[in-house]
Amino acid sequence: MLKRAEPRLHLGLLFFAVLFSDFLLGVFYWTGQEQAYIPADFARLHYISFSFPYSHGLLASLLWSVLAFLLARYYWRNRDGAKIGIILGLAVFSHFILDFIVHVPELPVLGRESVKLGLGLWNHMAVALTVEMVLVVVGLVLYLPVAKQYGASGRIGVLILMVAFSVLTVAGMTSSTPPDVTTVAMSWIAAPLALSGIAFWLDQPARQSK
Repeated sequence: MLKRAEPRLHLGLLFFAVLFSDFLLGVFYWTGQEQAYIPADFARLHYISFSFPYSHGLLASLLWSVLAFLLARYYWRNRDGAKIGIILGLAVFSHFILDFIVHVPELPVLGRESVKLGLGLWNHMAVALTVEMVLVVVGLVLYLPVAKQYGASGRIGVLILMVAFSVLTVAGMTSSTPPDVTTVAMSWIAAPLALSGIAFWLDQPARQSK
């Protein structure tokens, strides 16, 4: 939807903006500022618990979104910088909105000891995954018409990328075997970079304009 609102934005940049909170989580985890825990009943829950006020808190998410807006407005200052900044800011904040829906109450409002938010859809994993897959399909339906000018290879590439990402997501969120947190923490940094890099490459025509 955001790509449709501003076709000049690289799909890769939008991917990274949406996944920026997870990228920060990986950085803050490795620097010891945020933590991840495997619940004792992981086989039943299928999800990791977090203490992540700087990457996923409400105030933090708003601040990162404002920063994205300011950077985009400066970079595109001669080409609708405010509009592009708003779109990138919304992309960054969209991560908090989706996490608010699926996470149990662990998203802090202000800081580590503040009120925690989360509707807990992960407690109904089948429903949560269905919602996420529906969002993927809706995103593709909105994106593919915009991508007609990019050729069949680009459209098919994005489709394959999203199917692969969805399969990995479902596999990870339905496994009863506790993951290695260190390995998962590496993926929080690597996955946003890899996905955005692939999307940037597939969105080739967007490279030609700033």
